[in-house]
Amino acid sequence: MKTHNSKSVKVQNTKLVIEKLVELRETSRSDLAKLTTLNKATISSIINELIEKNIVIETDKTYKTSGRSAKIIELNKNAGRIISIDLLTNSIYGIVANLYGEILFESKTHIENIDFSYYLKEILKSVDDLKSNTHDSDYGIIGIGVGVYGILSKNKKIKFATFTSWKDIELKKIIEDYTGIKTYVENEANISALGEKIVYHHYPNLISLNIGIGVGMGIVIDDKLYTGQDGYAGEIGHTILIPNGKKCVCGNYGCLERYISDIGIEEKYYELSNKKITINKFINRYKNDDKYAKIVYNQFIDFVSITVNNICQVLNPSAIIINSKIAEEIPETISLIKNKMRSQIVNLELLTISSFKHKSNVLGLTHILIQDFLDIENYKVPA
Repeated sequence: MKTHNSKSVKVQNTKLVIEKLVELRETSRSDLAKLTTLNKATISSIINELIEKNIVIETDKTYKTSGRSAKIIELNKNAGRIISIDLLTNSIYGIVANLYGEILFESKTHIENIDFSYYLKEILKSVDDLKSNTHDSDYGIIGIGVGVYGILSKNKKIKFATFTSWKDIELKKIIEDYTGIKTYVENEANISALGEKIVYHHYPNLISLNIGIGVGMGIVIDDKLYTGQDGYAGEIGHTILIPNGKKCVCGNYGCLERYISDIGIEEKYYELSNKKITINKFINRYKNDDKYAKIVYNQFIDFVSITVNNICQVLNPSAIIINSKIAEEIPETISLIKNKMRSQIVNLELLTISSFKHKSNVLGLTHILIQDFLDIENYKVPA
């Protein structure tokens, strides 16, 4: 029979207390004792140590309970800073956040050349810019997160980025060598899935379907990220939708990505109207009853509905979160997809848009790094 020594018990109790503080943001020692079922002496000892480490602060706020005034304690949101960066085809978007995941500073750098040597210089410039705007905190920068639109190996080497010719790039090592700061590099769909799992923590099997520059899928099974044997799981954008269809950058023909990604939508609109537009202009034209935009949008609904159905049949998730500018900006999108779901064997509990919306990658990264810094397993943030 296994037994736990006093040190390991204390570590677990400390994690439990921090988990509750992350979830509640602020509370009292007495309420923590009730919520964790730990005795008041244990709670006081843990809180005092966390205050000494500047992880927790005791505020001037009080509230009365049973005739007594209790001091309010809270997680010290300024204990550390997180840098999160999203690598896009034509820009680099980065933020600095605190331990509540609140954005303190953000920057966007336009990219004119996607060749890796040029792009890398811009990444490092962005890192320097973000570092200079982190401001003072007790632990400084606790981590750098980078979201990549591409395929990563198990050791997080970029094997293939769909919008560039990048191959076998060790971006994690490059940034760590440059900054001396622990860096987390991950596929954007996986980031989204982990970020959404923090919000929808009561769904053990969850899918994040990202539709944007490309089409990717982050998979959470039994509360854990699933990446497959080589780390490539979730590349649903490169499953075949139309046999012998449009050629894809992956080498195949008729890939889903060629039809429902932002680029695919823009190309389809051009085929019908002979007019080049951006995804934002497409959305505006749809809202203004443009006949070509309505045709393209209806096809988008059909194809995304097929995709959602296929995901349900293969993986049987309890929740699918769609991260898409079209779904975000056109409110009826989710209900139209649901109306297309007619299978009697699909039992999907939740189909909705991303809670992080267009900042899902950077905010997902931020919360992943906060969880890693606090070293807790049950990371839940206020809704």
